[in-house]
Amino acid sequence: LFLSIHKTITFDQTSMKLGLTMGDPNGIGPEVLLRALTQLQPFDGWEPLIFGDLEVLESMAAQLGSSLRLQAVLAADTPVAAGAIPVRNLAVSKDRCWELGRCDPWGGESAFRFVHEAIVAANQGKIAAIVTGPLAKAALQAAGHDFPGHTEMLAHYTNTPRSVMMLVVDQLRAVMATLHLSLREAIDTLTPELLVDTMRITDQALRRMGVSEPRLGIPGLNPHAGENGLFGSEEQEIILPAIAQARQQGIQCSMPISPDAIFLQHQQGRFDAVIALYHDQALIPLKLIGFDRAVNVTLGLPIIRTSVDHGTAFDLAPQLNANPGSMLAAIAMAQQFASGAKGAGSSGS
Repeated sequence: LFLSIHKTITFDQTSMKLGLTMGDPNGIGPEVLLRALTQLQPFDGWEPLIFGDLEVLESMAAQLGSSLRLQAVLAADTPVAAGAIPVRNLAVSKDRCWELGRCDPWGGESAFRFVHEAIVAANQGKIAAIVTGPLAKAALQAAGHDFPGHTEMLAHYTNTPRSVMMLVVDQLRAVMATLHLSLREAIDTLTPELLVDTMRITDQALRRMGVSEPRLGIPGLNPHAGENGLFGSEEQEIILPAIAQARQQGIQCSMPISPDAIFLQHQQGRFDAVIALYHDQALIPLKLIGFDRAVNVTLGLPIIRTSVDHGTAFDLAPQLNANPGSMLAAIAMAQQFASGAKGAGSSGS
């Protein structure tokens, strides 16, 4: 599915192995991961491999009353006892500060290490896909890692020139042309070339997902898509030229549609995905429709990655009543994508 034409992935294991990162130890990531795995056990046709902190996971499992058996492993292919879940124990000992609800550099360093090691395993074909738990951008940067989030980290460590984020809720899909930027920066970043590149990546990804003739909905930036320049010039100067270029490349895309109506039209089946122009233009409607089912998918990578679409929720973490719905959906989607990739045996076109 989301495999690059420049790279062929082979899998060492006979059954599908998914790499699961537990996210920031001080957030709800460990809890939602363990709750999801408890619901999914026994695992049918796939195997989990957790990248995380074994002490945190064992303590959390005990507090949740989970019957999961966890076993530390040195590598993705290390055998484990029957019924045990392997854990690549990547605990950070320096300045250790495990305190649920605390945004701390230790949590950021931990979350970074989990994701980085999972990317290495995926690049080597040791795991079929990565499912990521939430990290805190503030903690990540406090630990010295200058990435706005997972998407940029994944692109960097897979040597991908550009990747984009797609949010999926049921049959709804939204891809963001700009991501973790202020609204002013996002508007300044928009160019026809950026939009065409986003449409191209999305079109290719949807085709690998089995959508034979993808139809992309393009929103306006301004109210009523600018009303022919009355409410702004971005539609004429940026969006319409991008649409013309994309259509010349054979991409099916709409004319600019009022942002307050485009997701209703998508829900009604007019489009296979919406190309949102900035972060909240996509996330507000889709999270409203299905916050507990939303899944984040990174397009354009040579590896498969899905994620929960919620944050660390530090304020909720000490309560231990987090909903694992998004993690369950992310694991299911990773299985679906990885099954297609494994069946293909090589990269897509």
